Amino acid sequence: MKLPKYDVSISHLDKWQHCFAYFTLSLSWLFALYKKSKKYLIVVCCILFGIVIEFLQNTITNYRTGDYFDVVANSVGVLSGLLAFNLLSKKKPVK
Repeated sequence: MKLPKYDVSISHLDKWQHCFAYFTLSLSWLFALYKKSKKYLIVVCCILFGIVIEFLQNTITNYRTGDYFDVVANSVGVLSGLLAFNLLSKKKPVK
């Protein structure tokens, strides 16, 4: 008995993967190196890292291409990581 083949596609799944990867990257660096003066430096470095990686994929390799939407997804992930970090690192006073 042969199982039927289903053609399942999730639109822009790779963009969600980029977003999640850079969310994790930025959140990890923010918790590892947190100092108030370095928080935005970490965010800028993570975004620049995403831009550089996409540029290198487009210029150095023959089998990969850079994508502007990947840069957007990476940046959204980094900014979401910053938002999550700010929400998680707030100290609530004990009553």
